[in-house]
Amino acid sequence: MSQPARKKSFLLRLVVGFLVTGCVLVGLVAWRWISVSDQLPELRTVNVQRRDLVITVGTTGTIEPEEVVQVGPDVAGKIVQFGTDAGNPEKSIGVGSRVKKGTVLFELDPQQYEIALQKAKAAYRLAQADIARLQAQLEQARRTLERADRLRDTNAQSDYDEIVTANEMAAAQLAVGQAKLDQVAAEVNHAQISLSKTTVRSPIDGVVIDRRANLGQYVNIGHPGLFLLAKDLDQMRIRASVSESDIGKVRLGQPATFSVDAYRDHEMTGRVEEILLNARMHGNFVTYDVIVAIDPPDVELMPHMTADVEFEIIRRNQAWLVPTGALQWWPGAEQMEQAVATDSIVSSEDPNGPTEGESAYVWVPSENGKVRPLPVRVGIDDGVQTEVVGEGFEEALPVVVGEVKRTTLARIIPTAKTLR
Repeated sequence: MSQPARKKSFLLRLVVGFLVTGCVLVGLVAWRWISVSDQLPELRTVNVQRRDLVITVGTTGTIEPEEVVQVGPDVAGKIVQFGTDAGNPEKSIGVGSRVKKGTVLFELDPQQYEIALQKAKAAYRLAQADIARLQAQLEQARRTLERADRLRDTNAQSDYDEIVTANEMAAAQLAVGQAKLDQVAAEVNHAQISLSKTTVRSPIDGVVIDRRANLGQYVNIGHPGLFLLAKDLDQMRIRASVSESDIGKVRLGQPATFSVDAYRDHEMTGRVEEILLNARMHGNFVTYDVIVAIDPPDVELMPHMTADVEFEIIRRNQAWLVPTGALQWWPGAEQMEQAVATDSIVSSEDPNGPTEGESAYVWVPSENGKVRPLPVRVGIDDGVQTEVVGEGFEEALPVVVGEVKRTTLARIIPTAKTLR
């Protein structure tokens, strides 16, 4: 073989050797990378969200008109008639009827009160006649005393004293008669008032929201709530019951949202108008009534509806939110990128994770199963998601919340994986 041919063959073998060596090295590097990647656990991630975060206190309440008047009788008797509904003359006043002040709601049987008035008037006339008799007696006693004064020198002293005493007694009897006349006059006035109260009228302009009486029913004096009148059904409020553990978080003017079963998908708003100090005791459980003024709704609310109320305690508008578990997860040293200075990153000492106001880290997936940290300051949380403040956040950015754990079946059959 000639010298040029041997030289050419040597060069060819040299090039092939380099190529084989390079392929072997690349294969070794690839095998090493794959083996390392297989050793790192698979990560579970959740995307960062940006939205409003609101912390609330929830309770239930009852919708009621701002002003409700309970109407009952001031005298006892049997109901003989109800007033007529102004909107429908053929119908008696009932639930939903609109009434004006002075409208007749119902009438009681007046017979016994008419008789009582007649008796009082008769007693008054009798007392007047007795006054006339006593006045005549007093006038006679005065004339007798005047004659005795003129003839005093001829009358015995004892006779004169009897005449004076008789005159004084006649004056006293007239005063007693006058007092009785005044008493009977008061009885007549009382009987007239009692008779007038057998007709029960509306004290306000409003709407009947409940009628708890029937024709022929006997009612006693002061029987409450036969009629419930609301001044204005357009002005409603909520009486909510708040537990003693939450009442310290509620304050005047605080925003509130609520819904009712009739409009379950419709959220309405209001504000805390009053916090009543009179507590309600339910065994060992204490609650306070909170009055919520309702903003003008675009649906029709009715008295006694049950409302699910949420008092807004804290609000963060357009906050970056991560799952609370993202702040509790911490990677192993082999999972961190090589560029991360592990000595300068220290996990929280609290096993439940960092709390509001503390500095912390969330971890973002990188290449080859590694993670990199994002420093944040922890904000408020609702128990599921936590507000974080920091740089580098963007919509749909994944953050690590844990690792995928393989079950026994997954270790036997690598394609079968189960998330816990």
